[in-house]
Amino acid sequence: MKRLLFSTALATLLFSGCAVQSTKSDKAQECITLSEISEQDIDYDKYFTDGTFRFDFHHYGDCNSENYAFDGMKLEGQWAGSHKSLINPFGYGEQLFRIVDTEEQKVIYQNGYCTLFNEWQTTAEAQKTTRSYPESLIFPCPKRDFTVEIYARNKKSKLFEKRYTYAASIGDYNIEPFTPEYEAVDIHIGGSIEHSLDIVLLPDGFTAEEKEKFMTACDAWRNALFAYEPFTSEKQRINIRAVWAPSKESGISIPGKGEWKKTLLDCRFYTFGSERYQMTSEFHKVRDVAASAPYESIFILTNSDKYGGGGIYNYYGLGSAGKTGKTGEVYVHEFGHSLMGLGDEYVEKGNTVSEFYPADKEPWEANLTTFVNFSGKWENMIAEGTPIPTPVSDSLLRLPDTQWPIGTYEGGGYLEKGIFRPWPKCMMNQLYDFCPVCQAAIRKYLDYICK
Repeated sequence: MKRLLFSTALATLLFSGCAVQSTKSDKAQECITLSEISEQDIDYDKYFTDGTFRFDFHHYGDCNSENYAFDGMKLEGQWAGSHKSLINPFGYGEQLFRIVDTEEQKVIYQNGYCTLFNEWQTTAEAQKTTRSYPESLIFPCPKRDFTVEIYARNKKSKLFEKRYTYAASIGDYNIEPFTPEYEAVDIHIGGSIEHSLDIVLLPDGFTAEEKEKFMTACDAWRNALFAYEPFTSEKQRINIRAVWAPSKESGISIPGKGEWKKTLLDCRFYTFGSERYQMTSEFHKVRDVAASAPYESIFILTNSDKYGGGGIYNYYGLGSAGKTGKTGEVYVHEFGHSLMGLGDEYVEKGNTVSEFYPADKEPWEANLTTFVNFSGKWENMIAEGTPIPTPVSDSLLRLPDTQWPIGTYEGGGYLEKGIFRPWPKCMMNQLYDFCPVCQAAIRKYLDYICK
């Protein structure tokens, strides 16, 4: 959970597409490895238009099952992603999807992501009932008929298993065209859309009379992001736009205090019973608003002075835009989650077991390890002679951070023992500067996105 610091196949005909749902009774589901395909032989102009295709569905189940149900398809505005980086190779996320060209039976797009539903599966409520969350995928609009394939990690093996397919006809008259409904405003333009990371900022809980307050918050978000490396040095590869979309009421719902607001995106605190965890379950609405600007990454600014927020990889980030005392730091911490899935490095005292980080599996996050498969992470950044694991002492913390050795410091991912982080302090645990390992991982991810 990216918490705030703090075989039987059922074929169903849907319109002119065909959805196939893999159920938990399957004895052998198709697993994939990320290395089996490459983006090198994918000609963007052959397979895609310049538009964005959106595939909406619902993700539902309980603590032991997950299922997918088709909802709809939309054609949105200009594709904001790279025309070269079409097969995400990093292996980040709990979910993964592929777009397969029907004529050639060839994977032409692949990306990973995480979901609010998967976090909900770890709650006590999920042990008692089923629940559904709206989700959606965006990708460059194919020129020909295609299949959407959705994969999820097996909870034990952590391998990606195929769970759902939908065969889509590009000529389906049920594909809804998109007309921008809201005003898009440039906050920072560093480069061309194709070769930049395009971020969109969305408001929630700002009324029509509070537009200036939201725009001021957008400037503060930009300034906070660029105050930290590696973003300070990467301004020329980052575009930030805001979409102005007012709410009926001012403020954000706080269910634990009986405070409810009618807001556009229905963001609220007390997500999964956590006072400071602030998210929304209305993800299709989030996509509707975001589509008024070209974007790859979404961040929601809420009109609240209450400290809180959240961030989920390739889903969205969220933070309070009021005077929380740590507003800017929370923005950047949550963006670390939503941009590339950096893991939380903080510890919950007494916590020794986590469904997210089992001791016998290597975390997919770039800044955490259990030593099950440390290769390819930050082992090459550790100086010879550095003790493994690396102890933290008061004398070490009194040194300037430039003298802190990159190592493997125990504690992270909410666990006190058995999981390790690269540095004593970081944006991902104490709202400090990003550690050298996180900085390197972010730069590498930006290199991919901006190719």
